[in-house]
Amino acid sequence: MTTVTATHPAVAGFSLASILNSPQPSVALHPKPLLHSLAAFQAAIDAYVYKGKQEIARRKEVHASRLKEDGDKKRDMEEAIEREKRREIELIAVLEKEKLESKEMEASIYILKKQLASLTEQSSSLDVETNDLRTRIARLRKEKSRDLAVLEERAQAMSPELSLYETALGFSVTGVKEDVLLFRFIHLDEHSPNRVFSFVLDLSKQDYSVTMSEPPLGAMPRLVDALNDTREFWTFIKHVRASFVTELQDA
Repeated sequence: MTTVTATHPAVAGFSLASILNSPQPSVALHPKPLLHSLAAFQAAIDAYVYKGKQEIARRKEVHASRLKEDGDKKRDMEEAIEREKRREIELIAVLEKEKLESKEMEASIYILKKQLASLTEQSSSLDVETNDLRTRIARLRKEKSRDLAVLEERAQAMSPELSLYETALGFSVTGVKEDVLLFRFIHLDEHSPNRVFSFVLDLSKQDYSVTMSEPPLGAMPRLVDALNDTREFWTFIKHVRASFVTELQDA
């Protein structure tokens, strides 16, 4: 006995339910309807296969498109990562440079602080020296004023003697500038009575000094030292005149 089972609804003319409900189930196996049904079934299968291939192709295309998009995204991400890496390297280089500059700046500040401390110390030392110098200047001025007062007092007391020196001995004193005096002697050389013997005495400092002597007097340094030790002004002048005479006679 041969049994034909309808396996697909595309086979026309088959109603499995009606056949099974029939008192005597049977299937008509006429060649033409069967061939027609088989052709329709084959067409349905071909259509299904074609549609499946199209779906597979579509899915493949979608998958390829997604793969391309994923590849593009991956490439973009890799490029972004590379950019970030380069940026990180650049930032690290900048940070290292800033650290170096910061260290150099700290070193410069340290040196400047030391220099400032040194200058402050020097300034304090200079202030002390300045105050000391001011004290010394004030003392010198006081001593100078005292010496000038003594000289003036002695000059007044010795005015007759000075007049005698000026007239008989040919002695004169002229102010060159403040605290600088020019002393002249004549009547020392009997062969040339009008010949002038002179020297310039600087009284501006605590220790007096002779800046010029004409003619040069070899004994002058010793006489100036004695003047600074004793402050005997007129004694100094007498000794200078006597030394001029002595050296003139020894010449």
